[in-house]
Amino acid sequence: MLMAAGFDRYYQIARCFRDEDLRADRQPEFTQVDIEMSFVSKEDIQNVLEGLIQRVWSQIKGIEIKAPFRRITFAEATSKYGSDKPDTRFGLEIVQTPQLTADVHTIAEVLVIPSGAQSFSTKELAPFADLIRTSQANGESKVRNKRMHKIGDQGTTGISKATLFARWLQGDNARLPELLDSISAQPGDLVFVSERSSRVTPANTTLGRLRTLAAKLLQEKGMLDISADRFDFLWVEEFPLFTRIVDDDKAQLSATHHPFTAPAKDDLPLLYTDPAKVHGQHYDLVLNGVELGGGSIRVHDPEVQEHIFKNILCLSPQVQASFGHLVTALGHGCPPHGGIALGLDRLVAILTDSASLRDVIAFPKSANGRDLLMHAPASATPEQLAEYGIAVRKTPPAH
Repeated sequence: MLMAAGFDRYYQIARCFRDEDLRADRQPEFTQVDIEMSFVSKEDIQNVLEGLIQRVWSQIKGIEIKAPFRRITFAEATSKYGSDKPDTRFGLEIVQTPQLTADVHTIAEVLVIPSGAQSFSTKELAPFADLIRTSQANGESKVRNKRMHKIGDQGTTGISKATLFARWLQGDNARLPELLDSISAQPGDLVFVSERSSRVTPANTTLGRLRTLAAKLLQEKGMLDISADRFDFLWVEEFPLFTRIVDDDKAQLSATHHPFTAPAKDDLPLLYTDPAKVHGQHYDLVLNGVELGGGSIRVHDPEVQEHIFKNILCLSPQVQASFGHLVTALGHGCPPHGGIALGLDRLVAILTDSASLRDVIAFPKSANGRDLLMHAPASATPEQLAEYGIAVRKTPPAH
């Protein structure tokens, strides 16, 4: 609305509320730095943020951060690291293995932990097995394979008829060295194999979570050294504009970021023919596996915005009406614009080496959303409710 009113740029420190699950890095109330600018490109916004990060790290941590930051696509992030907010301080990259599956709608991939079979005891392998067993996300629950294999001099464990390895070998175990060589696995290594649907947009795959768990355990065992003052900033770009959460080509699409994200210019024709293939002008700033912020170039054409609402997201007339004032504003000549929001609490937690956002927020909420200082939420007396014309009925009124 400010862009449509003629402001060329602004920033604000905004208090926000979220209705999501609470973790160590999430609170129901949070603060973010909102930045919005007119007549800008993605690169303009990234340059501003990189300069801000350089100054903050220099003045607060005494560390000089190099810019420009590394840029990777969403496809590279999820295929190599199994996450849309990858930690790139260590290797353990996931490898796509199309030779292990003939299904065009299935992605086969492997994660090799060098010397993992020798390094982890049976007890230490239990968390890996639990994660594999309980993983239900990203279309992986409907496919056949999530396996763990130990590579030894005398053979490989975990190969049964149902596994990807067994299907590829087709009973000819003499081909096993060829298979292991193709994924750069050696005796003593630990290999995780997974299949997932290509029709579901991944944000955090099973192998991505296994990769993070392996790095944590290897660090604890002193087998992986990650310097405490290493800060790997990167931009994740070229997100799909729309996302499927159901393994079905005809499933309803939803907005990956928000419904006002502009499509990539080269993909604009696909918006009307094959919207699932459209990339968005969306970018996330990631540090060491943590999303610091995200933003996008916005839709500024009211006809494009209405097409997204009505024909792609299939929003109800009531929901579309709730956005009517925004679409009307676009129709009055809103300039091309974009912005980004940085999580201020999360940024402060990282700068102060705090383990939880609760350590840097005044009066943080508990895991169930309660304010322990103010004892809120709490029951209201009938007298308090009466002041606002509210009545609570235990039974519906008789008609």
